[in-house]
Amino acid sequence: MDKILEQARETSVIEDADVVVIGGGPGGITAAVAAARQGCKTILIERYGFMGGLATAGLMGPIFGYTHYNGDGKLQLGSIPVEIVRRLQAIGGAPADDVIDWRAVQFDPELFKHIADAIVLESGVKVLLHSYVVDAVVKNKKIQAIIVESKSGRAAITGKTFIDATGDGDIAKFCNCPYTQGRAADGATQSMGTKFRIGGVTEEALHPTPEDKKKVCQAIDAGKIPAYHVFWGEISEQGVTLRNTEITPTVTRARGFGTNVYDLTKAEIKTRKDTLEIVDFYRRNIPGYQNCYLIDTPMTIGVRETRQVIGDYVLTGHDVLEYRKFDDTIARGNWFLDIHCPLGLYNSASNLCSKKCTIQPDCLMKRKHRDQLYDTLNAPVLDDPSQMYNDIPYRCLVPQGIDNLLISGRCISADHGGMASIRVIATCFAIGEAAGIAAYLGLKSGAIPRDIPVGSIQESLRKAGVPL
Repeated sequence: MDKILEQARETSVIEDADVVVIGGGPGGITAAVAAARQGCKTILIERYGFMGGLATAGLMGPIFGYTHYNGDGKLQLGSIPVEIVRRLQAIGGAPADDVIDWRAVQFDPELFKHIADAIVLESGVKVLLHSYVVDAVVKNKKIQAIIVESKSGRAAITGKTFIDATGDGDIAKFCNCPYTQGRAADGATQSMGTKFRIGGVTEEALHPTPEDKKKVCQAIDAGKIPAYHVFWGEISEQGVTLRNTEITPTVTRARGFGTNVYDLTKAEIKTRKDTLEIVDFYRRNIPGYQNCYLIDTPMTIGVRETRQVIGDYVLTGHDVLEYRKFDDTIARGNWFLDIHCPLGLYNSASNLCSKKCTIQPDCLMKRKHRDQLYDTLNAPVLDDPSQMYNDIPYRCLVPQGIDNLLISGRCISADHGGMASIRVIATCFAIGEAAGIAAYLGLKSGAIPRDIPVGSIQESLRKAGVPL
């Protein structure tokens, strides 16, 4: 039997809202908060039992994307993204001002959950956790309702404007919006991976000798440990902890599609197995790790790339590398083209693949050829460092085919290279706030997202403290 016929049934509408946000990760939290603070009746739907997305469920961090200061000493991101960090600082969940590194903000993932709860609920958002969106009801190019499944059964939620912050463009797919997936050559997406936490690390681990580094590199190259680079305790490897006795490396890889349940299953099992091998190697061979132990692995594999919903503009890797500015900017991007080999290959501390890519002539992870189009070494260096960022156009948030849907987070309209830059947490925060403001202004004026004057969105964002 290849197929079965399900019985038709009526589905009860359990909620109705002005703005319905699907996904409680970085792109959904700020979208919901921004809309609710403007007075919109807002509901946020999240599949896990807490919000934060990969920052909490995936232990992914630090919070990259603030990066540069501009000429007057202000951060390149403002408003809600900075407020979240300030709230974390207030409860000991992020470093104090005298030691914080805004290029890579360390944080405590457990405290992040509490901050997410607080900022969302205080703004008046109604939250539904443990709820998985499985379909959308569309009529005349507008979403009438989304269908959710939960322990309470199947139900519908109606609304006026919907924001897809699923990271995978799930809602857009349910609505048959066009999208791309992966790199142009073969559709392969960035490999998945995990961060994990190791305890019992001593100060010695933070100051490795050249011999220690060589030992780990040789083990990786020989296939003795399944890690794609060496970790030593830099800020980027301590991203989701504030404790000097812990380290949170990002070194595992698993190829596959993050929208394929079989690939997800294989990736989860593989990375857990790889984690034990990596920790055991460090414990047996590297000074400072002799008494280390595995604290935890994330509750979900980290998915870096799936669908990119096609909007009225597609942000490209060239836009990022050339620090391109746009008249309809709604956020700034400050991250490089961070592409993890779609084949899941790796090679010691250099982050290069151990083999030539079998699909494209040049390996995607080579520093000079992250794919056939992007040469990151030749990106211009500007005389004014404050201008070394790219704008994210509002048009990237407006999908084709549906008139009351906005896209937020890493699944906005971008190509393989553009997405590799905008997918980081802080940038998704900024995109989400713009989506929430746009939803409010559209409802206020009666305009569909595509017809909202972008100047009014920019004005509201600037008033909120967003540098544009």
